[in-house]
Amino acid sequence: MREDPRVQTSKIGRPRALFVLFVAITLGISIATVWHYSYGSQSGLFTLSNLVGPTAQSFLAGRGFSVCTQAMGTPGSPICFHAARMPMATLIVALGVRLLGDDVLHVNVLKSGLLLVPLYAGAYLAWRSLPHSGLRRLAIPLILLAPFGITVFLSDVRLMQVEEGYSYSLLAFAVAVLLFATQPAWRSGLLLAASFGASVAGLYLTKSSMLPLVIALVASYCVLERRWEARAIVLGLVIMAPICWALHQHHASGRYSIGTSLDGLNLHKGNNPEFLDHYPPLPGHSLDDFDSDLNRGQSFADEWSFDNVHRQAGIDYLRTHPSTTLYGDARKLWILFFSVHKYGSSEVAGTVEMVEITGLVLFRILLWTALAGATYWLYAGDRSRRLAGGTFLAIVAAYVLPYFVGFAYTRHASLLIYPSALMCCRLLAGETLEQSATPS
Repeated sequence: MREDPRVQTSKIGRPRALFVLFVAITLGISIATVWHYSYGSQSGLFTLSNLVGPTAQSFLAGRGFSVCTQAMGTPGSPICFHAARMPMATLIVALGVRLLGDDVLHVNVLKSGLLLVPLYAGAYLAWRSLPHSGLRRLAIPLILLAPFGITVFLSDVRLMQVEEGYSYSLLAFAVAVLLFATQPAWRSGLLLAASFGASVAGLYLTKSSMLPLVIALVASYCVLERRWEARAIVLGLVIMAPICWALHQHHASGRYSIGTSLDGLNLHKGNNPEFLDHYPPLPGHSLDDFDSDLNRGQSFADEWSFDNVHRQAGIDYLRTHPSTTLYGDARKLWILFFSVHKYGSSEVAGTVEMVEITGLVLFRILLWTALAGATYWLYAGDRSRRLAGGTFLAIVAAYVLPYFVGFAYTRHASLLIYPSALMCCRLLAGETLEQSATPS
């Protein structure tokens, strides 16, 4: 007997209506968080730290990303940087100022809402895998909601002065495509390929350390997606990003570079004789407090001289101090994968601290459930599950590699929160996803 079309429509409509509710809840939480933490927290957007504010001001004034500063630990000897920041954060803040003026709250709401769109798109891809009945149908929406109860994740939603505030949702969308949208039922158009390519290119343009992750994401996509048209779109968009950025860097600073002129300093911060004395940093502090120590006795002709000196110092330390490097690596891995205390940002206490710790415990449960499930699927699943498990493990390894070489804070680990939730959803979807993807 043929099923009543009205029943079919209701089956489709209810999940979509619930997803609208999901969006409303998470958007409300996000805006409330932004409102609470942003209003009056800055004297102006051009004062945002990590050079985001000054480069946005410079960009709006027609000077590109140029800024002369002694904030990199060179008191009394400012360096003029033209290639110190990847462009994404600066451009979004500059757009907000152009549209809404120098108002921290309004621009922060705009930034947060804009960056939530890719996350919602990724969550919807997972939402489509809901089983028709049973506890798993309830569990998947709860898992997709869970990150919004983790304060470290909400910090990514609201913060404008750190790259994680711009990359968390791009990574979530890219992971969702790989885990949920490379099945036959989705191969009806190339818009998804273009969206995936744009998100991965955006990740790179947000932070230069994303390059290993970008390679892993594109490689995984090319394994999962067999259509040459889709592969070409993704490869074209992603390859153009470093080419265009290198051309800009040469024009602005005189050197072709697919990174920034602060990459050497970041390497040196995590690899120097005093590193173990300062890491992990005390609550409310960061390794930036010791930049001037790394510059002591040095003089720099320009930003690339600055980069070269620090890069070479970091490489020399890695080569000549293998045992202390390994000990430092163990601390980095602890912060990335195990710690339930926040390092590298503002200090909290009392009830707020307990809420923060509870959220980090939830993050670790999601992360290790996802890692364990992905590992099991890699060795014991069918082809689809092996690919999903291997993809997730490759993404995690590629993402943490630069922080393993340099240094890691809790906010760096936070980008794994939503991908972990998505992998847990993929584990729960199980055979339902394969069945729903099979053409009828």
